[in-house]
Amino acid sequence: MSKNSMLYKGVLFEDSFENYLGRESTSICQFLYFLCIDDIAKHVERTFYTNKSWHFKYSVSSMIKLFVVKCFRKLSYDKTISSLTEEEAILLSFFDENGQIKLPSGGTLHHFVKYRLGEEGINEIMMLLGEKILKLSPEKEAKIDSTPLEASRYDTYADYNPHYECKMDKAHITMVGTYPVYMTHTKGLAGDSPELINHIKALKKMNADLDLYSADGGYDSFCNHSDIWYHLDAKPIISYASNAVIKQEGEEERINHWVNKKWRIGGDVHAPMESKLKFLYENERKEQVGMYLRNQNIRNESFDDQYKKRAECEKIHGHIKGTVKFDIRRLRNEGKKLYSLLSFIAYQLLVLTEMQNKIGNKNSFGKYF
Repeated sequence: MSKNSMLYKGVLFEDSFENYLGRESTSICQFLYFLCIDDIAKHVERTFYTNKSWHFKYSVSSMIKLFVVKCFRKLSYDKTISSLTEEEAILLSFFDENGQIKLPSGGTLHHFVKYRLGEEGINEIMMLLGEKILKLSPEKEAKIDSTPLEASRYDTYADYNPHYECKMDKAHITMVGTYPVYMTHTKGLAGDSPELINHIKALKKMNADLDLYSADGGYDSFCNHSDIWYHLDAKPIISYASNAVIKQEGEEERINHWVNKKWRIGGDVHAPMESKLKFLYENERKEQVGMYLRNQNIRNESFDDQYKKRAECEKIHGHIKGTVKFDIRRLRNEGKKLYSLLSFIAYQLLVLTEMQNKIGNKNSFGKYF
């Protein structure tokens, strides 16, 4: 028996994911059995269980996997617990040292998610998952887009968005390739552009190694161009209007003019262009740097081919919505952000399971169970 296999009451739980791939139906708990998040669980224990004498009645890793089951099955807390078979409880490691099944109540799972973790904890887990996904992914191209989180038409707090013709909030999602690494939540009429800097900061904190970062015209601003270039060392691929024109202030002559004008604080017109742009960015000329970068995109004949790659966004947004409850229907106003983030990291955890087990067909886990 492999050292990673588990024998429980005569039942052998294999450590090979391939053993499950050929089955017509596989439980999500069997899928999550192959997910390794021990380091994330230890971080949660250190950060959100400050009482060092705290006795962990249930494994943090098991509790995290259990709320993935809740999100995937789209059940209430109590119904999630009652939906588990004995085999599924074992796969999620809900048994004590005597081999007895030991499941938390729905209230315990609710307390763990809403009060023990809360928005702060969910955000931290999202960042840790994003970092893991980035390390496992060979992709060097990121993209950001927003998607509606639909509300009930009777929701008095949600904005009515005339473009989508529904009441909604928004999820702003950054993906690397087809893998979601970061999300922010806003009201339904909030602009897309102001959210980009939060995603740039998150990617920088995750040590993302990117070549390109693409976005649609909703994110088109000179500052966004320069922020992507400066903070991520990536080329901004942001859609521009059909009537966009070359900005003279972004031409090399004007770049040199302003670098020379600031010679007293280190401006050097003989430095490489990259150094001059960095100097201007750091000395209150961010927009000018953005003008230069957008001018380059307008002149770039391969820009359209590079931009087309972000077409995957809507497909993956649809897959998220088909996999977990990714809307704000039947949610209290104060819980909308928390549960939107919760559904997002549930999807991230499924993606991570897939990546850790080297499944070739990306985002394909839905076919297994």
